[in-house]
Amino acid sequence: MAKETLSDSMPDPVSHSFATQDPVPETPLSSRETQRRLGWALAWGLGWATLLNLSAQHPLLVRMESDVQQWLYGWRGPQEPSADVVIVGIDGRIQGEGTDGSQNIDFLLERANYAGLTLRLLEEAEARVVVLNLPSSFVVPQNLGNENLDAPLRQVVQRYPDRLVLATRSSESFRRAEISIYNHFLPFSSLRLEYLVPPEHVQGVVQYQVDGAGILRKAQLRGVYLRRDSQEEQMFASVESLAFAKYDPEGASRWFRERGLGPVQFNPLGANHSIPIIPIEQVCPPVILQAGSGSASQIVNPSQACLSQEGIPPLDAEIAAQLRDKVVLVGFVGGYPETFPVRTADGSLIAAVELQAQILSSLLTGEVYRSVPAGLAAFVVLLMGGGTGLLLMLYRPHLRLGRQDWKRQRFLLWPVLGLLVYEGWAVAQFLLWRWIWPLALPALASGLTGVSLLLTLIILQNQERLLAQQQELDRLRRAEQEAAIDQARKLLYRVATDIHDRELQELKVVMDDLESLQWQQQQGKVLSPAVYDHLLEQLEGIGRGIRDQLNDVRTLATKLHISPSLREGLHRGIETYLDELVQSGGLTLSVERQLQPLNEPNTSEWFDQREDILRFLREAIGNVIAHVQPPKGDASFVSVSLTQTDHHCCLAVVNDGAEYAPSPSGGYGSKAMNTIARYLPKGSWHRTHTPEGYTHVELHWEMPSL
Repeated sequence: MAKETLSDSMPDPVSHSFATQDPVPETPLSSRETQRRLGWALAWGLGWATLLNLSAQHPLLVRMESDVQQWLYGWRGPQEPSADVVIVGIDGRIQGEGTDGSQNIDFLLERANYAGLTLRLLEEAEARVVVLNLPSSFVVPQNLGNENLDAPLRQVVQRYPDRLVLATRSSESFRRAEISIYNHFLPFSSLRLEYLVPPEHVQGVVQYQVDGAGILRKAQLRGVYLRRDSQEEQMFASVESLAFAKYDPEGASRWFRERGLGPVQFNPLGANHSIPIIPIEQVCPPVILQAGSGSASQIVNPSQACLSQEGIPPLDAEIAAQLRDKVVLVGFVGGYPETFPVRTADGSLIAAVELQAQILSSLLTGEVYRSVPAGLAAFVVLLMGGGTGLLLMLYRPHLRLGRQDWKRQRFLLWPVLGLLVYEGWAVAQFLLWRWIWPLALPALASGLTGVSLLLTLIILQNQERLLAQQQELDRLRRAEQEAAIDQARKLLYRVATDIHDRELQELKVVMDDLESLQWQQQQGKVLSPAVYDHLLEQLEGIGRGIRDQLNDVRTLATKLHISPSLREGLHRGIETYLDELVQSGGLTLSVERQLQPLNEPNTSEWFDQREDILRFLREAIGNVIAHVQPPKGDASFVSVSLTQTDHHCCLAVVNDGAEYAPSPSGGYGSKAMNTIARYLPKGSWHRTHTPEGYTHVELHWEMPSL
């Protein structure tokens, strides 16, 4: 009796489950999942924004913002300063060196010289305001015997208190700003014991506070300072605001009334500014000391160097025209040791007197920059961080790793577009209206939020994909288990059918014979013992057949599973089966294969049907091997094809052989093939012989819907 067999081994049931399966279908996010992802978006966006706001004064972040603003300052093009500001520069050298063997000095740093210079600027050049940046040594009074060397400059202060400003540098001690008072240059009444000219009226403070990147952006207009002479705190104006108030009292009053006296972000003009710098030797004649000459006619009295007297040329008319009705700042430029260079927002490193000129120019022209309030700047950073996260969530399609589809990734452009719109608007505000909005921090908040959120979403997506795959694996396992149960049911049905059709039929014949023998005994007939022996042999054969059937069922029950080769598809299972036959030598014919992959559903019904179809092929190939493969037949090849048209599928086995000693047809193999075809959806099979000598065995069925 022919027996049907199943596969003999079973590897991990999920090892090849997804080899030919489509990706896990994307499903809309649930409300809870959407809320969770929105929470991630806001957490990353607001978290990064808050961290950046709290770290806004970190040197690295300050440097980044400074670099962006420096680029914008350079993009503005040349800036026009106020025409009312002029610098008289002292650099220690004379333009055009003198004769060989001479030592040229552009200006002797004598107090009388500064007095004469101031008088020449105020009286002869008719400058409206003069700002003196005095040498550091001038903070100490100076006498030569009975001669008071501070008297000339003190007299100038007394004569022109409303047109003169003495720049005073501040310093910090125990985190308190201190200044020295030029008491020796201030007129004092011994009778009334008070200043004839108060210090705050002529002394302007030079205090420049740089940011974390060492860049000066804002100028202080006034401040409270500790006086070193009295150790008392007093309000003093800055050099620039005091000069502005003396140059244009009404304009300054209106300016301070409208904008206040808080720090201002002046308009940096750069190192190549167009504020005129007149060398000191063009205002005062230089002092020439001839080495070893001893000629008194060539030595100019340094205390009278800038006075119009014999031996001193008058001020050039062209130079006087450049100084008339201007604010003249006298200070050190070039490579002089006391230039006190400062780096401004546009990246330029300029002398302190040039910085004063640029700040004063901004006050006179009203061209100052204004930063948005700190609260608004922090809100912008929060908005860009949170907005980036929300845009990525609201316009984000379901992520697919490894897919370079621009249309599916264009959601990334929304945060970039929003950032570009803000940055463009902020740049326009800077260039057109001189409003300074944060530029680097919003970009950082947006970029860090985008990167962090995308990485988080990818991780969440992978977790969801793994969960979906695990669920799919569980479903496939259940489907395979159901298919195995269906196989068991069919096996038991077929075994029961075989027992009914054979052993039970034989048992019925034996029972009929026993009844006949019993009747014969009742009639008094004498029966031969051989009759009884024959019946016993028949009963033993029936019992042995039933035991064999049940043993086969027990053996096959341990092998009920889905064939591993079928997990990659029916075509792969057929190909693997044919390869095994060829390699084992069971099939020696030439094998032609035309195996089309089918669109197979992942259901337990199809898994069971797929096992039956492979069993049908085994029966068909087994018949070829048993009947027409040499030496039992003259076949030269066997062809196996698997095709699908829409839902209709066909498995065909063709050979060109004939059996030398034909056996009766319609055996158990044909019966099994009939059973398999009957259980397939719209299943049928037939065997045909063509005039050319080919034998066609075809199985047709309808593929279940996906």
